Amino acid sequence: MASKTTLNASNLEALGAGRLAELLMEISTGNANAKRLLRMELAGLDSPDKLIREIRKRLTAIAAATVTVGWRSLKGFKSDLNTQRRLIVEQVAKASPAEALDLMWQFIAMADGVLDRAADASGEVLAIFRQACDDLGPIATEARPSLDELAPRVVDAVLGNGYGQANGVIAAVATALGADGLRQVRASVLAGAGQPDTRAPTRSRKTSRWRRNRSQVRDAPQRQPRAHAVRLALLAIADALGDVDAYIALQPDPRLPDVAAHIADRLLKAGRAAEALTALDVARGVHPPEWDAVRLEVLQALGRTDAAQAFRLQIFHRTLNPDHLRAYLKRLPDFDDVEAEDAALDQVETVRDAQAALAFLVRWPSLDRAARVVLRRAGEIDGHADEVLAPAAEKLETRYPLAATILLRRMIDMILTGFQTHDYERAAAYYADIRRLAPRIDDFDGMETHEAYDARLKASHGRKAAFWGLVE
Repeated sequence: MASKTTLNASNLEALGAGRLAELLMEISTGNANAKRLLRMELAGLDSPDKLIREIRKRLTAIAAATVTVGWRSLKGFKSDLNTQRRLIVEQVAKASPAEALDLMWQFIAMADGVLDRAADASGEVLAIFRQACDDLGPIATEARPSLDELAPRVVDAVLGNGYGQANGVIAAVATALGADGLRQVRASVLAGAGQPDTRAPTRSRKTSRWRRNRSQVRDAPQRQPRAHAVRLALLAIADALGDVDAYIALQPDPRLPDVAAHIADRLLKAGRAAEALTALDVARGVHPPEWDAVRLEVLQALGRTDAAQAFRLQIFHRTLNPDHLRAYLKRLPDFDDVEAEDAALDQVETVRDAQAALAFLVRWPSLDRAARVVLRRAGEIDGHADEVLAPAAEKLETRYPLAATILLRRMIDMILTGFQTHDYERAAAYYADIRRLAPRIDDFDGMETHEAYDARLKASHGRKAAFWGLVE
């Protein structure tokens, strides 16, 4: 049960309306966003029409502003934007879906201008506009605008999609547009794409010499060419219409593996599995996981279960993805799976990348094999791979303390040899672990004993007082 001093709605209600009003007045002093939100909440309480006017006025002011939104003011600006969006969705849409739809279009229309002047390196401002596009769907469904009203707004959003803020607008309003509306939008977008781009150029920003010299500082995302925005919209329309052939026609190179995977996925869903396999077969280059996954689905759809099994095993050997091995073993007859698993794990122990073998065997898990990899291939263990070695050492230390010790030593050596002083605390923790494990190791199997390793460490790194201070 939450304490009575925990900040939650229930506890705050206990303060009473009067005290809460006093606190809100105090908190909002000097906070323009808080004051604006309170005024709008009061306007909504008075009448929905008044709230609509307040939101429209605020959106107009934001769109007309020219001041650069730097990192100091960005947090408040994002809060202001999101407040307007939420008020439209949560209050106006309930009272008047048609007005909410109009306001949301106004909100989305100001995206390019806002993103031109906002230091949105994190992409959070862009995300607010993308969320607004997603919000359009349910609002448009409720508002039921005519096609003559809706289609031109969608076309404007697509052609003005400078930063990718409206990438999802077609999918959001596809239901409201219907097949006829989607075709009308496609025709208008194609016509508009051939017209000169009348969007205002991105305004240059006034920045200090220090900021200009900080090449890693990126104030804003870059505008995308109109042709790119148009292509994304046409692809979305093709998907919404279920027009696979139109989708394929828009692809510049169907032989690219990721493109081939997208094409095959759509062909499969359209009941054209044989064509999907052909699309996959023409792909050239390294196949991404998406290509592998679609090919498995296609083979299964074609009833080629043996080929699918062989492909699962092939993917596993190439990627060491345990999910594919499990899927392969699951489909084998009883008892055959045990033999197949042993054969697969035997191969894992010999793969070129010792770290990859170790990571897989620990995750599977097969700790006896993982320990064997460490002992047999100790010279190949890379101490830089701490994301693999540290969890592996933790798993192995109970039953295989020597293997765990070897991994810990590799990480210690890497840190001290590389003068990574910021990691000395971690190296000291590893050293404490090997000292703790040493009494449990009866046979170091040709490896240095703890005493010998300790002596070598002090001889090589004895002057690293910061490390030894943490150890001693």
